[in-house]
Amino acid sequence: MTDLPTFLRNIILFWLVLYAIGILLERKRVKHFKVGFFYLEISTDPRLLSRPIGIISRLIGPLYKLSIALTVALSIISSIYLVKITIDSLFGPKVAQIVPVIPGVTLDITVPSLLSIFIVLLAHEVLGHAVMSYRFEVPVKKIAFFILFFLLGAFVEPDEESLRKLNRSKRMGIYSAGIFSNFITFLVFLMITMLIFPGFSLDSSSARPSGVYVERVFEGGPSEGLIPEGVVIRAVDGYSVKDLSSLSEALRKFKPGDEVYILTDRGNFKVRLGSRPDDPRLPYLGVQSIPYFDPSIPMPSGISIQLLEFLLLTMVFSIGLAAINSLPMLPLDGGLVLSEILSFYVDDKLARRLTWTISAPFALILIYNALLFFLG
Repeated sequence: MTDLPTFLRNIILFWLVLYAIGILLERKRVKHFKVGFFYLEISTDPRLLSRPIGIISRLIGPLYKLSIALTVALSIISSIYLVKITIDSLFGPKVAQIVPVIPGVTLDITVPSLLSIFIVLLAHEVLGHAVMSYRFEVPVKKIAFFILFFLLGAFVEPDEESLRKLNRSKRMGIYSAGIFSNFITFLVFLMITMLIFPGFSLDSSSARPSGVYVERVFEGGPSEGLIPEGVVIRAVDGYSVKDLSSLSEALRKFKPGDEVYILTDRGNFKVRLGSRPDDPRLPYLGVQSIPYFDPSIPMPSGISIQLLEFLLLTMVFSIGLAAINSLPMLPLDGGLVLSEILSFYVDDKLARRLTWTISAPFALILIYNALLFFLG
């Protein structure tokens, strides 16, 4: 993670380069590339995607009532959870439970992280809203991805007049389609992850790692220049290493100054253990590591760990985006569905006012939780 001054310098440099590219493309009259003040938009003509969207709409279009039910259920669960963690933080320890996804600030800018964000946004907007709009013959004017300063996003722009002509259940089907698509994406990627990494589990207590992956070798530590980054530690002097806990247990068999052999997937490395900075009595290897799961498909450990990172982030972002968008607040999908539900009992104008009234406290709660994360 970069520090704030470095991040700001990089983001300004990034935008200067984009402005230069935007000026060149504007002269060449490129229509689908739009650059504004800290705003980049890349769009496509929906007609180019009409065939694949049409095929997908025939598969998941009939499930639109299920997507409405899922959105309502997730809206209730997400609302209760959000209120609970807010009350807990107000009357208990000030611990942030919601982490905003901001590349370069709260999330390292890596290929797996950027690819996972793209997949999740694609699923929500294109495989969700655009597909269901196609199902109900609502023309889509634009499909676009954008960057607003450092926030990544996407949107689908349906024809408002055609949308208003639909009955309420079909409109709710379009509004809830993005949430449903993200939920399906989560399930699909969970199955893929468990097939490729048999020892993986969402429940850490039942996960079965097969070693620890060395992410970083600390400068000045006992392993510097001896153990390379990117290796998988399997054992310490004959003591098996399956996870971080077993690594700690194996190291405790020795004392600072002892020489040990570290068995890895790239051979053995002899290291003289140092003393832990926080407790000189305990041995110190000087590496930063994470649990490693052997893949069912042979691949280098570096590729394996990046693949697992991509799959995990896609699952986390999918369920996170679905949960946030299900909240009963405008202009989120959950708020639009709530407005349609209320319009069954009152007129449309009053339903929209009531929805905005409900939206206000939820917006304040989200702002509070975001400030709690950044300011502690």
